[in-house]
Amino acid sequence: MTETLPSLSELDLALVNALQINPRATWTELAKALDIDAATVARRWERLRAAGHAWVTAYPYGGSGAGALIEIDCAPGQAGAVAELLSADPHAVTVEHAAGGRDLLITAMATSFGALSGYIVDRLGTIAGITATRAHLVTRSYTEGSVWRLTSLSRSQQEVLAASRRSALGDAQHLPEYAELVTAMGENGRMSLSELAETLGISVNTASRRLNRLLEAGRLVIRCDLARSLSGSPVAVTFFGTVAAEHLDSTARELAKLPEIRQCLGLAGPQNLIATVWVSSLVDAQALEVRLAAALPHLRIADRAVALRAVKLMGRLLDPDGRAVGFVPMNLWE
Repeated sequence: MTETLPSLSELDLALVNALQINPRATWTELAKALDIDAATVARRWERLRAAGHAWVTAYPYGGSGAGALIEIDCAPGQAGAVAELLSADPHAVTVEHAAGGRDLLITAMATSFGALSGYIVDRLGTIAGITATRAHLVTRSYTEGSVWRLTSLSRSQQEVLAASRRSALGDAQHLPEYAELVTAMGENGRMSLSELAETLGISVNTASRRLNRLLEAGRLVIRCDLARSLSGSPVAVTFFGTVAAEHLDSTARELAKLPEIRQCLGLAGPQNLIATVWVSSLVDAQALEVRLAAALPHLRIADRAVALRAVKLMGRLLDPDGRAVGFVPMNLWE
């Protein structure tokens, strides 16, 4: 039996919202936006982090990498064991139990299409307890979890934090050169430059230069997450949709603008658009689907997967209440 998590205070929610906007903001920058002292900000964040209520993760993005959303069917009684086994895989970055025609839904990432294919065929194909898999290969990401926001801050507070955040310029970088840096920062995206330098055995200036180049290139994502049960939107639903090819981009872009959307991906296959939403209830999920049908006439939702329990979220291991209790490094080069 799971326990009921305590609700977060308005200040805690505001702090999480601030770190969603600028995950590496200094305590001073956060204090200025929240109108409290820096010591209070640091103390509040440490309490949230230690309790597993919120955390900051870093992971690779874009480039020549490949990803897939994979539905997994399991033999009776084996879903828990399979989920636990997969949660130890660096390539299975997100793992959750799901309802509606599949036992598990995982997000897999790899450094190339070949590596992703190998993971699906050679790894998933040999795990005892898995009876079938259906892989949806990602062709394009229209939005993902680092863009999703709480709405606890005023516009002026958001602007203060956004102004200090480094923007992504989209310059190409050879990410494998920085694989060790990306992996090192995975568990704590707020790792200080001195800690990063010590971990990598390089100077602080070199660590700063490499990190900034990755951030400027948009090749490293740093994001603040919180336990979904504390977000005000405890229900996650993934919609599997189909859109005529000529309308895919325009439909996906409009879909990605909705505040409920956590993830919107273009896919290769008969279902060519997937969207994951966080909502307050299943009733709200159905109401959202009705709204989508009216607003996006080219979108046909073919299937839905409701998350029953998240086991892992972008490398972070979760307990049944959604609190962070561990981390599996997302070393996609392993």
